[in-house]
Parts: sequence; structure tokens; C-alpha cells
Amino acid sequence: MHTLNQAEEYDYDIDVAVIFKKDDLPEDAAEARTRIQDALRKKTNGFTKAPEARKNAVTIWYSEGYHIDFAVYRQRETFWDGTFLEHAGSDGWTKRNPEDVNEWFTKQVDNRSPKDQLLFPVAVEPKQLRRVVRLVKAFAKSRSGWSLPGGMILSALVCEVYKPHSKRDDIALYETLRALQARLTTQKSVFSPVNSSVELTNTPERAKEIERLSKNLDRLLSKLDILWSPECSKVQALAAWNHIFNHKFWSTSISEATAVRASQRDDLVLECGIAPREQGPVTSTYKSNSKALPKGLGLRFTIKSTSVPPPYQLKWTVQNEGDEATDANQLTWTKMTTSDSPEMWTSTTYKGNQTMKCELYKDGALRAWATHGVRIAGRW
Repeated sequence: MHTLNQAEEYDYDIDVAVIFKKDDLPEDAAEARTRIQDALRKKTNGFTKAPEARKNAVTIWYSEGYHIDFAVYRQRETFWDGTFLEHAGSDGWTKRNPEDVNEWFTKQVDNRSPKDQLLFPVAVEPKQLRRVVRLVKAFAKSRSGWSLPGGMILSALVCEVYKPHSKRDDIALYETLRALQARLTTQKSVFSPVNSSVELTNTPERAKEIERLSKNLDRLLSKLDILWSPECSKVQALAAWNHIFNHKFWSTSISEATAVRASQRDDLVLECGIAPREQGPVTSTYKSNSKALPKGLGLRFTIKSTSVPPPYQLKWTVQNEGDEATDANQLTWTKMTTSDSPEMWTSTTYKGNQTMKCELYKDGALRAWATHGVRIAGRW
């Protein structure tokens, strides 16, 4: 389908179909998945977790969350149906051809993306729908703490609500996201685009992912409202899209656009110490946004250096992301300290990214600010 995004933190998955002759696998679908699991365990090692036969595939996990799902198929032949494929899923063997989805999506892209018409040429590149699907998938993977629907469900949803635009991809994306938000407000069930009798969201886990997607769209899409203001600046536009994609492309662009402002502020450098618990003895330091830390550690943020002489006040703001922090109502909080006690403690409680922002005030004026990112691992 050519809609895969390679995540910076390698938190993504690849689907692979493995096809066998009918007589080469057990008759029971679960036993067939287990046989593939056992074969992979014999031939592989060094992974973060042993290959596992799950409901619809056999999964291999790599470090940093990357994994491959091997969907198991058998090839059958009957007098009436000829040769066909069956998938070993949670409901047993189900007739399914993995190529059907690719053919469906290719037709969607070719038929629905804007095309040149006589006297009405389009300004965008061909195959806009594919780019919009890829961008929506990037949004769904933009926070390591999110657990949102996978590629098939997102592709089906985006194709259902897609709003083409012949002049600009960004407008097509914006209108499609709005249409997706509206669709999920009224209907959260998603069915297979190649078999309308198969619901893709019929398990509690998939339904929860759809609910989270709906809530995240409700929470974040309003950040794009500034784009329609005549007074919208370049920095504001970059910041608006960064709220959606949470990617270094946007943050780097913002930094470049605000370089003059940044050069005029005072210096402030944070240091993050790692302890076995909050208020515990610090055993090491953590570089911003380096390797993911396990849950349950204490984090002590301190002022490593600043060009501002004391006394001063410090405003500490913690921003957590992800489903766990959302469920605990701990997405953000703020506390104040002074130069007499220039530190703040947090912990690695919630899977996802945590950002500590420190703003330094002297005589009521903001003199310096700095941020420090922490990656927190969950269970893969």
C-alpha cells in the first residue's frame, strides 16, 4: 500500500503473510499459529521477547518496540472455488486473500485522488489519497504512549471520509481529519473494505483504540484553528502542525524561525538525575530524550547552570503524553520553586514521553527557559 512511516523511535509494526500448502499445517488454526511460533523460536534469538502466537498472527518483537506480525495462511483447492487462501485467525480458518486489500487501496488512490481535467489542471502531485493516509498514520504514531488503531482500520477510515483538494495537500489533510472526527462522533464501528460482513473493531481492545483516536482528535484538532486566521504567522502555523505530528521537523523549523528571539534570552541548562525512587539517592544522569527508561524511577531536575544571578523564581511544568497519563488525569502540572531550592522531582510512572519545562523569572520578567525530555518505556 506504500503508506508505512518509519518512526524515529522504531515503535511500528510490519505485517507479513506466510503461505503454506494445506497439508503442511495442522487442521486447527490455533495449532497452525503455534507451529509457526515454535519454528521461529528455534531459529531466532536475541529478541526482547520470544516469538508469540497471538489471535491473528505470530509476532516477533525487536528492541525499542519494533515488531513483525506473521499472518499465517494456507492454500486450498476445491472443485467449486478453485485455488484460494484461508487465514488462521481467532475464529479459525477464514477465506481471505491479502492481495485483495492492496488491490482495493490502489483503486481508491487511483480513482479518488485529484486528476487533471480539461481546462482544469491540478496543482498537487498524483496519488494525494495515499499521502493523506500516510500522514494520518503518522499522527496516530506521533506519541509513544498512544495505543491507537492499526494501519488497516486507519486506511479504511481515511478512505471513507477522504476530502480531496486539487491545489493543496495540507487542506486535504485538514478537511479529512475534520471529517474523521465527525465520523467517529456518530459511528465508531469499522468494517473491512473488502468484506463488509467482517467488523474490524469487534473486540474491546480495538473499540478502546477507536475511542482514544476520537478523543485525541477532539483534543488536538482545535489547535489548527489558527491556520485560518489572517494574522496567523509562520511560527504559529508551524506550532499548530507540531501539535498534530509532534515531530522534530516542526520543532526544528520553529527553532529556526525563532532563532533571533532565542539568542536574546539568558542561558539556562537543566540536568536530570536518576534515582531508584522519588527523593531517593541519585545514581546517574539522563541526557534529554536519550534511551527509554523503565517505569518506577525517580527523576530529579536541577539547574545545572544559568547566566542569571540569584535570587530568581522557577516555574516547573511537566507535560506527560499517552493513554496511561490521560487515564490518570496527569497530562500536565505546574509547581514553583526559588533559587534557594532549584530542583523538582518527578517519576517514570506513565509510558510515553515526559517533558519538563523550566522558566526562570527575575524581578517579574521571564529571563530564560529550557526543556528536558524523558522517554519512558512500557510493556511491549
